[in-house]
Amino acid sequence: MILDIMIFIHILAASAWIGGSILLFGMGLYFKDKDVQTTVYYYIGPFYGYFEMIVLTFLLVTGGYFIYAFSIGEILMHPDVPLAKYLFVKIILVLLITFSTAVHMYISLNAHGRERSMKEKYISRATSLAIFFLNLGILWYAIKIRSLI
Repeated sequence: MILDIMIFIHILAASAWIGGSILLFGMGLYFKDKDVQTTVYYYIGPFYGYFEMIVLTFLLVTGGYFIYAFSIGEILMHPDVPLAKYLFVKIILVLLITFSTAVHMYISLNAHGRERSMKEKYISRATSLAIFFLNLGILWYAIKIRSLI
């Protein structure tokens, strides 16, 4: 029963996380006018940032539970097994996305309501793109892992 609840929470959180990421990425492409982008992100950014922290926490907690419940550490000791390879890559991608998210949120929340410096803009956009593409990679490896279990 606990495992079912954890899987449900993990899938729900992953859907919210990836869906939000795709929505924000799409809005960045759709709204060409910089004033419109600034206004939209001014209001949506902080809400999504805090929402994102909660969702990421759920993902990390449930993912950590799965590492324990499914003895992932033991599986990773067999690097020649496809499941171990996929799990290893997914864990690395999760670490990268967590780091990218922390950097992105730090810059975004500190610069909220003021003009960002060129360095902040560059790092914010780079981490945003990294989060978007890492999400796709994590989803890909989650599908590969699911196909093996």
